[in-house]
Amino acid sequence: AFSNMQSQTMLRGRAQAFRSVRPNRASRTTAVNVRADKCLIVNTKGGGHAFIGLYLAKELSQRGHEVTIMNDGDKNKLRSKAPFSQYDDLERYHGVRVTWGSPTDPATWPEERFDVVYDNNGKDMESCKALIDANLGRTKHYVFVASAGAYKVDPMQPGHWEGDERKSSAGHVEVENYLKQLGLPYTIFQPLYIYGPHTAKDCEQWFMDRIARDRPVPIPKPGVQLTTLTHVEDVASMLASVPGKYLARYEHYNVCSDRCISFVGIAKAVAKAMGKEADILLYDPEKLGLGKSGKAEGFPFRTVHFFANSDKAKRELGWQPRHNFLDDVDGLVRDYYAAGRDRKDVDFTIDDKIIAAVRKPVSAW
Repeated sequence: AFSNMQSQTMLRGRAQAFRSVRPNRASRTTAVNVRADKCLIVNTKGGGHAFIGLYLAKELSQRGHEVTIMNDGDKNKLRSKAPFSQYDDLERYHGVRVTWGSPTDPATWPEERFDVVYDNNGKDMESCKALIDANLGRTKHYVFVASAGAYKVDPMQPGHWEGDERKSSAGHVEVENYLKQLGLPYTIFQPLYIYGPHTAKDCEQWFMDRIARDRPVPIPKPGVQLTTLTHVEDVASMLASVPGKYLARYEHYNVCSDRCISFVGIAKAVAKAMGKEADILLYDPEKLGLGKSGKAEGFPFRTVHFFANSDKAKRELGWQPRHNFLDDVDGLVRDYYAAGRDRKDVDFTIDDKIIAAVRKPVSAW
């Protein structure tokens, strides 16, 4: 116990040089980045955040920063899959260095110091602590890509603003509290659902799989639940605004589009882009034994409202989204067909259970 306390004291001591009095929020102004920084992106090997690293590296490079990606996982197994199959172009055309290692094993990390470290991998202390501890006193700015999923669900006011109550049991929150405890200069970003090319996790493609094959689209009732879909380029541009932003330290930012869309709206937008009509089936996951607590088996989204406000990032980081899902959907459909996904086998077992139980399409409105 004594050695652990001693270790914590040493870590906090190393952070003292980086501690500062937080500026008065009323006096906040957008800082201008006028220097190039050495940036390290520690990137996850799968899931909905995997392609953030690809686009963030491009964006940082275009802004003049020196960028290294250290990707978790086995290079030989992952390099042929999205988004990692794009790393050759990232190295060739953007000058990004790509390495492979374990975020929990310092022996596999690049040895040099970095001005800005992006953790786009960890979700809990087990996966984050080693990287955090190693960068205390070594980096100017530590950026943790968390998740808006750590917010507590509020059925009365479902939209999420920075500062809203978060789940104390969430692994992301434990990591955030550790960063605060140590005093390492940090910024925390909280993405919602992300779409765009080279994703490792389906989002809009789930709807396309059904509509392209003229199948019903099973949507949890009532179908008008609101969510935000944010293009990965907009996510990357917000994260890339951190270098040189002193005022972003010790802050949280929601990462999301400034427009909401309903589940039925997604289906209809996709169908329109495909030149079809969406055959929408509304169903109750709990009554069919296919879900509870805001989740439905086989459905790519939470079954409740899940959206947030990004005004803080606009105000303090000078960020503006360049994309809108309704403007992008035609291109997304073209990408879907170009990849031949309409000809690939898809498991519709859960859909068939829902169709058999509901029996016939229900009007979406």
